[in-house]
Amino acid sequence: MKWNSIRTKVLAALVGCLALGLGGTLTLLRYSFAQNSQALAAESVTGAQKLFKILETRETSKMKAVGETLATNPQVRDAFAAMDRKRLLEVAGPLYPSLKTEGITNWMFHTPEPEMTVFLRLHNPTKFGDRLGRFMDKEAVRTHAVVIGNELAKAGFAVRVLRPFYDSRGGIIGYVEFGEEIGQFVQEMKNQTGDEYGLLLSKRFVDRQFWAASSALWKRRDNWDDHPDFVVADKTTSGESIIQFQGDLGAVPRTGMVLTRFTRGDSVLVRGIFPIYDAANNTVGAMFVVRDISSVYLAMRRTQKLLVLLSVVGLSVGAFLVIMLLNSLIFRRLEHIIVIATRVVGGDYESEIRVGSNDEIGQFEHLFEQFRCVFVDVLSHVPEFQEKR
Repeated sequence: MKWNSIRTKVLAALVGCLALGLGGTLTLLRYSFAQNSQALAAESVTGAQKLFKILETRETSKMKAVGETLATNPQVRDAFAAMDRKRLLEVAGPLYPSLKTEGITNWMFHTPEPEMTVFLRLHNPTKFGDRLGRFMDKEAVRTHAVVIGNELAKAGFAVRVLRPFYDSRGGIIGYVEFGEEIGQFVQEMKNQTGDEYGLLLSKRFVDRQFWAASSALWKRRDNWDDHPDFVVADKTTSGESIIQFQGDLGAVPRTGMVLTRFTRGDSVLVRGIFPIYDAANNTVGAMFVVRDISSVYLAMRRTQKLLVLLSVVGLSVGAFLVIMLLNSLIFRRLEHIIVIATRVVGGDYESEIRVGSNDEIGQFEHLFEQFRCVFVDVLSHVPEFQEKR
């Protein structure tokens, strides 16, 4: 193969185009794969966030319905209006176990303003009389309406419903509060999605002494020093190896964020986090989520490899067809013209150029055949010209 031939140059150009096309295809596929992987990871975070909101809405609706039903119970209303703690415990106490099975772990009655103290805790009847001054308490006093929200208190981080309680004449006799520990959400979320979750609480909103005391009470390890800025309140795994986050929980965007994609054995997983706000709109915590995306990820990988293979085969076949077409339509016919011209120059005046088609090369073949005929005719009269001289 001659390096200065047109065929070599065309072949080199096609190989270059093939390489560029394959490189562009690989780059595009890699970019598309990265975008799809990121979208898949982001969906795992937004999906977990939506599920959390659904559970939150469901539980608050349930607690609102319980509160509305309780407000129509004359025995509870009269005992509360009379500030008869013993009687109120007698009539309301039997109702608490059934509520607890529904996830409502906190049930309290509060005295009205200005004192605003805990009158009765159904979940801990012996503890009462402590003053309240939380954001939701102040909102309930200010609006005399139902207040709903998450609140981090000494009793834990819970979604709460606080509503005014009225006597038979319509006067406010106090407030009733229901709460459900948000930590209960993580296991239910795992049951529904199969993902792993961890509830993180910012240390700025957690009392250190209470955390140590509650850890001893619940016979759990005091994990306060495990992380500099937050504590792990609840999680769906026995260990904390899934919790890989450094930074301020308050800096987590409202829509959540993807942290990392990592492998564990043959599994491909993604970490993400989304913030949790209290009733005052403070970022008091965050939900950490780890989702196994192996099946989708590997399916995308297989698709990517298949597309690469098809691209290589397609570009190679295309280049081969172009070479074959050029060879058939141009190069062979040019070679035929060169062979005939060489024969004519060597004295073989009988060889003719066959016109293969009406295309550009065919026109060139026709013109060259006319030139050959004129050339042969001129050469045939050379002896006559010599004799005349």
